[in-house]
Amino acid sequence: MVKNIKFTSTLLSYLFGSILISSAIMVNAGASEDINNIKRLLKQRTPSILPKSVTSTPIPGVYEVYLGGSIFYMDKTTSYVLIGGNLFNDTTKTNITTERLNLLSIIKFGDLPFHNAIEIKKGSGAYKFAIFTDPDCPYCKMLEKNLAASDATNFTAYVFLYPLKELHPDAFSKSESIWCAKDRAEAWSNFMVNNSAPEKVTCENPLESNQKLAEDLGVTGTPTVYLNNGQQTQDLQVLLAAIKEKIALQ
Repeated sequence: MVKNIKFTSTLLSYLFGSILISSAIMVNAGASEDINNIKRLLKQRTPSILPKSVTSTPIPGVYEVYLGGSIFYMDKTTSYVLIGGNLFNDTTKTNITTERLNLLSIIKFGDLPFHNAIEIKKGSGAYKFAIFTDPDCPYCKMLEKNLAASDATNFTAYVFLYPLKELHPDAFSKSESIWCAKDRAEAWSNFMVNNSAPEKVTCENPLESNQKLAEDLGVTGTPTVYLNNGQQTQDLQVLLAAIKEKIALQ
């Protein structure tokens, strides 16, 4: 999966630029009060930081902060921060961070602005999913080609064009040309599966709106798939299983 490097690095630079990482953790003095204090202190930063959620963890004095599709851990004063780490339960051998990310990344699928996506319907179109994707992302092309080569049918894919311009300078132009094509679905499939470049055209498009949507949802890389139940995945096999399960229940 290709990461949105600029978004992630910018987020970390202004969020944690002046903070020293330490393993020393303040003693919990009341979870509710601490959570409110963390939110207040983050909001006072320049620019203001408004996390989607702040919750306590099984470790006294350590709080989970969910922001930009990532989880960070900090104390109630926001003076000590753990970045990029995973919290494990050694008794159950479970990755608490991964479990929480899976839960927090769930969206209300029906609330997505489907008018800003390319609709690709196969068969009855029964199973619906969305994908945030970049035409110059090699992993995105691999997913599209493997999906096309699979025996999956009867699905509707909503393709949200999300070019990562910092990584792929030509991706925005290609995305615009695909969106502005007479047949968007055909132009997308021809390029991603058959390597046939679209005719260069311009028009009003939702690319900037898709970028904001992706950032609001916490999408930091491509391809990112949202299943019909709102769960996020980058695994084609998970997507194929969901499609087949839907058909089997009909």
